[in-house]
Amino acid sequence: MDIQQLPPMPDRHTGEPRPPAAPLVNENSTSEINEDSPREKAPRTPPGEAEALEWHYPSRLGRVTAGLFVTAVGLAMYIFQGGFSWMGNIWLWLLLALPPFVFLLVGRRGKVSAGVDWVAYTDKKYVKTYRLKQVTVHIDGIAHMVQLVDDEGRSMRPQVSDLQANHRLWDLVYNGILHSVHVNGAETNKRAREYLQLDHPPHLRDW
Repeated sequence: MDIQQLPPMPDRHTGEPRPPAAPLVNENSTSEINEDSPREKAPRTPPGEAEALEWHYPSRLGRVTAGLFVTAVGLAMYIFQGGFSWMGNIWLWLLLALPPFVFLLVGRRGKVSAGVDWVAYTDKKYVKTYRLKQVTVHIDGIAHMVQLVDDEGRSMRPQVSDLQANHRLWDLVYNGILHSVHVNGAETNKRAREYLQLDHPPHLRDW
């Protein structure tokens, strides 16, 4: 793509001008907003960086709902494969009841915060989004993970869905990814170029 089409990096302190809305895996998804997530539970601003502009912390309801969805999928699979003959098996009932509790406990790992030129997945893991050397997407179970490595060797591997939960946060991160790939020549793989639409970002056609 023509790098002249790339939106500029916003001001690190004000976030203006905001980059255009980045493409989403699920274009019909509803965005979380900062007010939906307690700032103190999201990753802290890394030392020396401008303050976070956007953040996301998965709510308890959202985590339980995700667990119930996994339970429903498992239940449907058992019914499809063996009818209702398994209903007397207490161990299968326990297995199906487990996902909501697991998601409630471990789903907190989906917290994320971002400034204009950085994104953090924990208080200790962050990368500089305009200085990435690697942007690759990998499948882990049913989730798409994006491997981000910057020019100082910092790395993180969040779920793409976590980064896209807050659309305005994803706009900031995606703009940095595009600059890293098309201006700095960051390493990518085919899955990243296709899944994240890096070669021909649809939101820049009328930019």
